[in-house]
Order: sequence, then C-alpha cells, then structure tokens
Amino acid sequence: MTENLRRVAAIHDVSGYGKCALTVALPVISAAGVEVCPLPTALLSTNTEIENFTFFDYTPYMAAHLDHWQQLGLTFDCVYSGFLGSEQQIGYVERLIADFESGVSVVDPVMGDDGWVIKTYSEAMCRAMSRLVTRADYATPNVTEACILTGRPYCANALSAEESRAVCRELVERGTRNVVLTGVQRGDTLYNCGIEQGKGYFELPIGLLPYRMHGTGDLFTSAMVAGLMRGYDLQTSVGSAARFVHDCMEYGRQIEDVFERGVAFEPLVWKLGSGIYIR
Repeated sequence: MTENLRRVAAIHDVSGYGKCALTVALPVISAAGVEVCPLPTALLSTNTEIENFTFFDYTPYMAAHLDHWQQLGLTFDCVYSGFLGSEQQIGYVERLIADFESGVSVVDPVMGDDGWVIKTYSEAMCRAMSRLVTRADYATPNVTEACILTGRPYCANALSAEESRAVCRELVERGTRNVVLTGVQRGDTLYNCGIEQGKGYFELPIGLLPYRMHGTGDLFTSAMVAGLMRGYDLQTSVGSAARFVHDCMEYGRQIEDVFERGVAFEPLVWKLGSGIYIR
C-alpha cells in the first residue's frame, strides 16, 4: 500500500540570512511530513530589515518555472503564497491556483503592519491582492492588511470581538472561504480571530509577549498550513500555530542575536512532526 505524501507549492522570497519567507516555510512544513516545492519570487542576501541587502528579482523566470512544472504534470494539495513583489507575481499565484489542480489555496497577503503599507505596494497591487484573496480558500491578514482589503480606515485601538467578527465576515462575503485575522491585541492578550466554513466565528487567545521578532508571521502561517495538510481543521491548526510561535519566541530570548537572526524555531520544530505542535 502506497502512502500519499502531500505536496505544497510555496511562493515566497528567499533571504540568505534573517529568517523569513521560504527559509521558514520549507523547514516548518517539511517537519510535519509534507513536501514543499518552492517557487521563489526574489533572492536576497538578507531580509529587508538589514541594511545594504542584495536583491535579485526572480519575476522574469517564474513563467518558465511554472511551464516546466506544467509539462511534468505536477499537481498540488496546497498553493501557499506570502510576500509578492508585483502585479505580475500575483498573477502567477492565480495561475497556480487555476491551472495546477490545487487542493486548497492559502494566501498570506503580506502588505503592511501597524497601519503602514509596504512601500512596494501601489494602489494597483493592493487591488490585485484583494482580487487574489477573494479566490483563496484560506487568508491570514493582520489588522492592517484586513483594513486595506476591505477599504476600512485603520484604527490603532484594539478591535473588539464585534469589530473583529465584522471584519472577518466582510472578507468572507467578498469571496474568501476561510479567514484568520491575526494579531488582534487586547490588553496583554493576543487573539487570532476567524471564520471557518461550516463552523462560524472563533477567537483563540494566547499571551502577548513584550517584544517582537521578525519572521513570526511567516512562521505562524506555515505552521497553520502544516496542520491543515495533515488533516486538522482550521481552529486546531491556528491554535497550534499560535502556541508554536509563542514558544519559539520565548525560547529564542536565550539565542545570541535572535532579534537580527529571526525567530528561533529550529530547536522546537521537531514538535510539529504530527502536523500539530505539542508542548
């Protein structure tokens, strides 16, 4: 009897140093026993928070990359996208979803945070991302990104449960099948709020740590994808991902230069072997 090894197409950039994007998605999803096939969007020497990084745009090569996959007859159980650098790259994700018999699509609409929009995102790109999100089976916007996608004004104050529910509902009404609104802060608690198709609205709390590390958003969605690909429902996968990120951040405080290197998930990633993080 043959075993089905599930396969994820991961469309992200690659940073040689400063963990994020593909250097997070590849090991985390693989640790859960799921194959990852990367489609790079760009190659960087470090992440963009480190000065004087080098940058190589992979956009001119992405079509040939997809053409070869199509010639091989590849199909995917999941198409998972993160930061995208142009309208053209957003179009390539749409092509993957439409043409490769993908089981589900997960879109992390990396567009900004704390009320600011990433400089590379024009109004046209925001519209294109809004279109892509409506076609997604799962989307994981933070509060800033959800406001961009719905046209709501950004509010620095904490979203109440009623407001969080309204934002999630609007995204679902626009076409996204399942939504996770990430990083809703209320006091000393962080909430991941969402709507799961057929089950309704949920909120999952976890303690808010008094510091930040880069790469945590990519780590969260990658761990969530790992859970989904191993057959767990959305709420279980979201709860697992939140616990994993929280514990990696806590563990990372003892790692040298962790705030430059990125969240230290490597010592704990083996605990994702079943697809769900076990403390």
